[in-house]
Amino acid sequence: MVWSAVAGKAAGAGRGAVLRLPWLAGGAFVACAVLLALAWQAVPGLPGLLGSRVGHLALGLAALLLLTGLAAAWLHSRAGEVAAAARPAWRRGVAAAMGALGLLVSLLALSIWRQPVDALALVSWPFAWRYDPDLPVSPHTWNRLWLALAQSAVAGALLVAALFARRWRLALLAVAAALALATSWPPPRLLLTEARDTSYQRSPLAFSDANVLQGGRLYARHCASCHGAAADGRGPLAASLPVWPSVLGAALFDNRLEGELYWRLAHGGHAPAERAMHALDAALRPDEVWQVLDFLRLHAYGTSGGAGMPAISAPVVAVSCRDGRADRLTGLRGLPVRVVAQAAGAPAEPQDPRLLTVALTRGRTSAADADCVAADPAAWDAYALAAGVPPDGLAGAQFLVDRRGWLRARLLPHAAPEWTSADDVCGPGGRMEAGNARGLGEILLAMDRAPIVMTDLRRH
Repeated sequence: MVWSAVAGKAAGAGRGAVLRLPWLAGGAFVACAVLLALAWQAVPGLPGLLGSRVGHLALGLAALLLLTGLAAAWLHSRAGEVAAAARPAWRRGVAAAMGALGLLVSLLALSIWRQPVDALALVSWPFAWRYDPDLPVSPHTWNRLWLALAQSAVAGALLVAALFARRWRLALLAVAAALALATSWPPPRLLLTEARDTSYQRSPLAFSDANVLQGGRLYARHCASCHGAAADGRGPLAASLPVWPSVLGAALFDNRLEGELYWRLAHGGHAPAERAMHALDAALRPDEVWQVLDFLRLHAYGTSGGAGMPAISAPVVAVSCRDGRADRLTGLRGLPVRVVAQAAGAPAEPQDPRLLTVALTRGRTSAADADCVAADPAAWDAYALAAGVPPDGLAGAQFLVDRRGWLRARLLPHAAPEWTSADDVCGPGGRMEAGNARGLGEILLAMDRAPIVMTDLRRH
C-alpha cells in the first residue's frame, strides 16, 4: 500500500514534497492489528472471530479503525490543496472528527471487554464450508490458491494507490479491476469441507457424572432400540430399517467436530434411517442432545481405551477432601490425580506423594490413605463407564488424570498389571508395568512432557 502522498507545501509553492503518514493513521492501523490479535485469543481463533457476537464486534471495530487510517492518510495527502488561511480551521475540524471517532472506538472496545463469558461459547459459523487440516489437498490446488491470493493482494494495493494518486488514477483502477476479474479461485470443495452453523460449538454443560449418566438414560429411551444398548448398531429395530444403523463407537468421534456431531443428532443426519429416527430425537432439548453425546463419548472411551478418538476429560465428580481444598474434581487441577475404585474390605492403595488420590467408595464417606473421597454412587457408575465394565466389576480400577483434567491412563481390574493409554504417554505400545514406583513415575513425567492441546476444537 501507499502510505505517503505528494502535496504542495503551501498555496503557490512547489509541488512534489513527500508527506509522511500522520501519526493518527499509523496508530489506527497498529490498534487494528493489536485488537484483532487480542480478539483472536479471546474468542478463541477464527471460528470465534467470525461466528460469535464478540468476534463480530471486534471485526466491526477493526474495519472502523482501518477506514480511520485510510481517511486520515487521504486527508493528509490533500493538505496542500487547502488555502493557507483555512488550514488551522481545517486541521481543528479534522482533529475534532478524529477525536469523536476515537471515543466511539473506545466505547466499542469497552463493550467487547464487558461481554459475558457465555457469549464466547456460542459460535454460529456463517459459512457452508470450513477448513479441515486433515483434508488431503493436492499441491496443484495449493499453488492455485497462492496465485489467486497474490493477484488479489496486488489488486488491493493498486486500488489503494489509485486513492492517493494524482495521475493515472483511471489506469490504476483499470489494472486492479482486470487483476480481480482474472483471478481464478479453486472450488471450495477442493480446499474445504462442508460445515454447519453449529460446527464450532461446544457443549455448554460440565462433563460430569450427572450429565453423562443422564445422557445414558436418554440414549436408552430414544436411541438404543435402533443403535443397540451397546451402541453397536444392533438394536431390536435395526433389521426393520431401510439402512442398518451406524455403530456409535470411537470412530464416531475421530476427525469430527463436536458441533457437527450435535447437528447430526439434533437434525437426524443424512441417511434415510437416521431421518426416520428424527421423530424420536425431536423430543430432545439442546442440552439433552449434548448429554447423549457426552455419554457416547465416555462409552466409546470405555470400550476402546480411547484408541482412534480424541482425548476426553475425566468425569467431574463431587469430592470431600481431608484438608478441604476442593469439593469438585475440577478444584484439583494443577496437580496429577489418581482415581481409585475402592471396594469395601479391600486393602487401601498406598499413598504416593507425587500425586493426589481420589477414592471412589460407592456410598462410604471415608477411605483410608486417600486425599479425597467421592462417595456418590453416580461417580462410581460414571467411572465404570470409562472403564468399559459393569459397575459391580469396577473395584480395583485406577485412572490417571493430568494437571489439566484429561484422562491419560487407566489400570483395569482382573487384567494384566499394566497401565494403558491411547495417547502413548505410558511408553511403547501405550503400556507400562504398574508394579513398581519407577513405572508410575515415568507415566507422570510423560504426561507433563506430552500435554493435551486443543486444535480446531479437537483434542490431541
